[in-house]
Amino acid sequence: MFKIRIAILTIFSFMLSDIYAQQYEFGISGVGSGYMGDINTSNPFYFKNIGGGLFAKYNLNPTWGIRLGYNHLYLSAGDRDFSTQKYRDLQFNNAISELAITAEFNFFRYIAGRELNRYTPYILAGLAGIMHDPFLNYDSKKVLLRELKLEVDKEGTPVKYSKFAFSIPVGAGFKYNIKGPWSIGAEIVYRMALSDNIDGIGEYYSSEDAIELPSPNKNNLTKEDLIFLADPSRNLDLNQGRARGDGKKFDGYMTAGITLTYTIISKKCYWWQ
Repeated sequence: MFKIRIAILTIFSFMLSDIYAQQYEFGISGVGSGYMGDINTSNPFYFKNIGGGLFAKYNLNPTWGIRLGYNHLYLSAGDRDFSTQKYRDLQFNNAISELAITAEFNFFRYIAGRELNRYTPYILAGLAGIMHDPFLNYDSKKVLLRELKLEVDKEGTPVKYSKFAFSIPVGAGFKYNIKGPWSIGAEIVYRMALSDNIDGIGEYYSSEDAIELPSPNKNNLTKEDLIFLADPSRNLDLNQGRARGDGKKFDGYMTAGITLTYTIISKKCYWWQ
């Protein structure tokens, strides 16, 4: 986390060193966050949590720009929210740190501070790197699912997922210049994560024999605790070897919220001419 923040500040400092030659935007965002995956398989409006971020944008011209952003997003979901899955009773929480670079296209020419070019809808797409670690609040403890190896692959080998992954953000928004350098906007972005572990679910039910206590056992879990976490429906003997999730390779997550942006424009900027 610290290294990511240092990298962002370093990039911002390089950008600020040249503010008299180009146009830049700096902003913050507040969003609602949601998730799609092995628990929520079909509802693109399943927003349950919140998040926020910082971003900087380099405008190539009034139409095209490149944006670097850092977001911290909270996600959670549970089978009890879906009537057809209550019997499984799986759930998860996650906190995602995301560093994304996206290209942004304005449908109209947009120049902050200029009356004739003060609003535009836009679209964006790019690539992001994420760091995450799904967990449960179990018995008043934060239990990291990745370390427990509660699932097995087709060969019956316990699976431990990586906490690093990439995602592909695609979104759309609308921004409006309030006055001078200040603008507000609304934006919705969906990401396909190149991982099936955003929710800690993706492979097959394990067996009681394959489940082992983690080392170190930070939360003093028992074997019975792990068996319950692997299958809260308490049918592990029946379910072992069966698919635990929906069979799809990738999870996804999304945000919808507002942005506040400050634009720096050079007096020499040819866009004003």
